[in-house]
Amino acid sequence: MSLDEVIFVEENGVGIITLNRPERLNAITHPMVKKINHHLNVWEKNDGIKCIIIEGAGDRSFCAGGDVVKLRKEVLEAGGPPTDLSRSFFYDEYTLNYKISNYSKPFIALINGFTMGGGVGISMHGSHVVASEKTMFAMPETAIGLFPDVGGGWLLGQLDRGVGAWLGLVGARLKAYDLVSLGLANHFVNSNQIENLRKMLISNSPKSNQEASIVIDKLSSKPNIGDSVLKDNEKIIKEVFSHETIEEIFKSCEEVLKNENDFLKAQFEELKHKSPTSLKISLRQIRLAKDMSLEEELIMEYRMVQNCLKIGDFFEGVRAMLVDKDRKPIWKPSVIEKVDQNRENEFFKSLGDLDLKLIN
Repeated sequence: MSLDEVIFVEENGVGIITLNRPERLNAITHPMVKKINHHLNVWEKNDGIKCIIIEGAGDRSFCAGGDVVKLRKEVLEAGGPPTDLSRSFFYDEYTLNYKISNYSKPFIALINGFTMGGGVGISMHGSHVVASEKTMFAMPETAIGLFPDVGGGWLLGQLDRGVGAWLGLVGARLKAYDLVSLGLANHFVNSNQIENLRKMLISNSPKSNQEASIVIDKLSSKPNIGDSVLKDNEKIIKEVFSHETIEEIFKSCEEVLKNENDFLKAQFEELKHKSPTSLKISLRQIRLAKDMSLEEELIMEYRMVQNCLKIGDFFEGVRAMLVDKDRKPIWKPSVIEKVDQNRENEFFKSLGDLDLKLIN
């Protein structure tokens, strides 16, 4: 097997990107981001390339997110943050997310497995998002002192305000039925048909979104409603998570739980273990994103992420959840009440000349 972290192949007018770190659930690194950016630029200018497929190696994961363990290690070893890497990793990643959203050719993501964090950013901004019964979506960043980034905050902001906040704050997991219902995926194909779909796309090399949809629809079917979390819980999610502040959401959870609700009890327990700072800034981000363009939201995200690395809980969150795995992060501050407006505002301040600049 090739040792390349990401493989690029051209076949019958189709540019194929394969994330090739199955042992790491295809977690994306900075060199991978830069290579994908480069190839998409080259392929967009190449009239011989009609469409793009992006996929993950192995049978478990499309992409489980950015490799934040590697990022944390390298930034700390370099004496940061900030370092050139802590600035450029997210700058280049968000630039890639924006490029995918504006790509002039069909961009088809086969999300046949875990699709989380950074994996959402390199798939769900494309023209065609194909889920299978193996797909598992989540934006779990509040557990590591971050927020739903890679344009994920914008995706969540376009959903019902309760559902979007729930996904971003709790890091809840969804499968294909809910993803298609919410519009986060626009096709469902059984995993045993994914390889056939790949072959059909290469054989037909569709040059327009409509042509790509026609090919995918030939193998599309309906996802299993039995995998839905929202079917039985959407009402209570909207009731509890539609509030404007984290304090109100916590209070609403406590009120509803007086009547016992196993689902909400589990959600509330998850909330109580997240970074208080991340909860505050994530809710604000998702609410603001509703009235923003993706470009505006990514610029906001870049300001947020640089401050998460500088004054937030990111390094402690990654340590506790992914490095030492003691699952006992020491958040600063440790309670919601101590995350005041002044602290929250710090994460949204302009970076001046260092702000993210996106080009159509």
